[in-house]
Amino acid sequence: APADAPPLAAEDAGDTQAQVLTYRAGPWMMPAGSERSNDCESWTLHNEEPLYLNAVEMEATLGMHHSNWFFVPDTQYPGPDGTWACRSRNFEQGVASYLGGVFFAQSTQVQRETQQFPEGTVVVIPPHARVIGALHQLNASPMPREVGLTLRARTIPRSQVRTRLSPFYLEYYPLSITPRGRSSFSVECPLEERARMLTGQPVNMRFFYGLAHFHELGAQMRVDVLGGAADGRTLYQTSARQGDSWAVTMQPAVDVSGARALRLTCVFDNPRSETVGYGIGDQEMCIWFGFTDSPYQWAGRAPRAVAPMVQREQRDGVTHHTAPCTELYSLLGRYNEQ
Repeated sequence: APADAPPLAAEDAGDTQAQVLTYRAGPWMMPAGSERSNDCESWTLHNEEPLYLNAVEMEATLGMHHSNWFFVPDTQYPGPDGTWACRSRNFEQGVASYLGGVFFAQSTQVQRETQQFPEGTVVVIPPHARVIGALHQLNASPMPREVGLTLRARTIPRSQVRTRLSPFYLEYYPLSITPRGRSSFSVECPLEERARMLTGQPVNMRFFYGLAHFHELGAQMRVDVLGGAADGRTLYQTSARQGDSWAVTMQPAVDVSGARALRLTCVFDNPRSETVGYGIGDQEMCIWFGFTDSPYQWAGRAPRAVAPMVQREQRDGVTHHTAPCTELYSLLGRYNEQ
C-alpha cells in the first residue's frame, strides 16, 4: 500500500489479529572481563499469516553490549532455536536483511529500549518467519555475570496498517580517532542518481525512526539532509552517551523527498594516548540506522578501502575527516505488498 493509504476494511483484507510475542534469550554465563561477539540467537515464529510489527520492547541485563535482530524465511539458517555460533550456519547480517529485513536494533549497553513506530506504521514480517539476533556480550566487571535479554514484539491488525517500512543504513568505516583530542568523521552518500535509476523520479521517502551506534568515545552523531525542500535540515542528532537509548521515533515523519544526499557525521572524544580505529572491544564504530517508507532497502558506506582518500582538516580544535561514499546499495523489499 502507498504511504498514508487509508486502512483496509477488515472484510476486504482478511484481517489479522493484534499480538504480543515474547522471547527470552539466555542467560549466558560470562566470565569476568570476557567478551563474545560471534554468537547468534534464533527464534522461529511459526506464524501462518503476515505479522505487522509496530513496536519491539527490549529488556537486557548488564553485559548485553549490543544486538541486531533480523527476520528471514524459516527455510533459512535451519537448526534448533536458541544460541549458536553465527559461522556454523554462515550467518551474515547484510545477507539476512536482504533475505527478509530488520526486526530490531539495540543501542549500545542500554538495558531498556523500545523501537516504536507511529500509529499505523509497520514492518511486515512474512508468514513462516524466523527471527535471528547477532549478539555482542561484554562483561567488563571483575566478577562472572549472567547475561540475558527479553524481546516483546507488538503487532497490529492488517486493517490498521497505513505505512510499510524498509531499513536504511549509513556507515563510516575508516575511523582513525586522534589521541587526546576531538575528531569528527563525515560521509556524504548521494541518493538522487540512484533514485532516478531505480524509479525515473527524484528521491521520494520519509523517515519514521532513527538509531545511532557507536561506543564509549562517541560524543555526537548527526544525519543531515542535502538538497531538496529539507536542504540543511538535521534528520537525526544525539549527544547521549553509551548506556542511554539513541532511539528516536519521528513524529511527524521527516520528508526528505527531492534530497540530493544524506550526510552522516560522528564525533569522538579520545582521552587515550593511542589512536582508536574501527572495531569491537575498546575500538569504535560510526553507524546510523533508520526506517523509511521507501519500497527499497538502502545502505551507503565509506568502506575500509577508502582510507587513502580520506581528507583531513584541523579546525576549531577538532580534527575533521571526510571520506567518499563508494558503496551504495538499494534493493527492492520482498514483503511490503503483503
